[in-house]
Amino acid sequence: MWISRNRRFRGSVWVRSLVVVVSLGLILTACGGSDSEAAASNEATTVVEGGGASTALTPATFRLDWIITGEHTHFYAALEQGFFEEEGLDVEILEGGGSALALQQVANKDDDFGLAGFDALAASRAEGLPATMVANIFRRSPHVVLSLAETGIESPADLEGKTVGGAAGSSPTTMFNAFLEAADVDADAVEMVNLDAASYIPALLEGRIDAFVGFAPSQYPILLASTPEPPNVLYYADSGVVTVSTGVVVHPDTIEERPEVVGGFVRAVQRGLQWTLDNQEEAVEMMTARFPRSVEAEEAALAVEQVGVLAFGERTADAPIGWMSEEDAQQTLETLQKYADLGEIEPLENYYTNEFIDEDL
Repeated sequence: MWISRNRRFRGSVWVRSLVVVVSLGLILTACGGSDSEAAASNEATTVVEGGGASTALTPATFRLDWIITGEHTHFYAALEQGFFEEEGLDVEILEGGGSALALQQVANKDDDFGLAGFDALAASRAEGLPATMVANIFRRSPHVVLSLAETGIESPADLEGKTVGGAAGSSPTTMFNAFLEAADVDADAVEMVNLDAASYIPALLEGRIDAFVGFAPSQYPILLASTPEPPNVLYYADSGVVTVSTGVVVHPDTIEERPEVVGGFVRAVQRGLQWTLDNQEEAVEMMTARFPRSVEAEEAALAVEQVGVLAFGERTADAPIGWMSEEDAQQTLETLQKYADLGEIEPLENYYTNEFIDEDL
């Protein structure tokens, strides 16, 4: 890891990062425009000129899963490096309000593409909302148990007799019992406390809880920036929980009617992620230059590092970026059916497709 993990930005990041923590526990019911910094960063281009000819770009909107953070660096890399433009696309990246909102926007055809969790996609389809995942970015579960080094929680077994915070209804909380069962930990020996996500870190630092469940790309960097010693982190995936997560979703009609747009968008995202993982320091510098008021360099570097961890699962370690394993998808749905009350499982092709994945990337 190239970045030094010092604590020089603890104060300012702590205040700003609470906004991110709050965001992870909420789902907005409506979405206004992006803030001025985000809007300015898109730098839309509609015509490419070269060799005496001009080619009109196809406009497309992409709704993120939440406010812009370091874990979205690869999408802005695709924009900054011209990968979208090379595919003939003029992409506008918009801040979001949770996976549910991104899926709603796509289902209503208010946005062309969205970023959403596979669990939210499955739940939305169960409610009749049409959406399909065309690129699976997080192919390893982003859910983690975070604790202070001093608690000594270094393995799942260490959770017995401990108090763990989690927001009721959040996916890390919903999947916590799947984690405990996979790790052969008695769920009755762990006290689960319902907390608002904004309370996780204060409660941990004040000793009101021993640990909390959350998301690796966003909450781990925040906690690391707030403690003198690196926190302990237990990944659900390390105990055998297979739940694919965040990916790019589109309306099935878009796949049918504009496959060239979908293919171009997916290829650009694949290239953006690969470029980011290959050029992490440069990618972070790019991101902080675009969002100097809202993206901190060290936090973004840690988020990018976590994205690299989550982009490849056990079955997809050697697979092209974005490609989803049939076994992983099926296992995720069965886990959601058991622990998240997902109803009847549809045919897998209703949930995702690898049709647009460039296998050379």
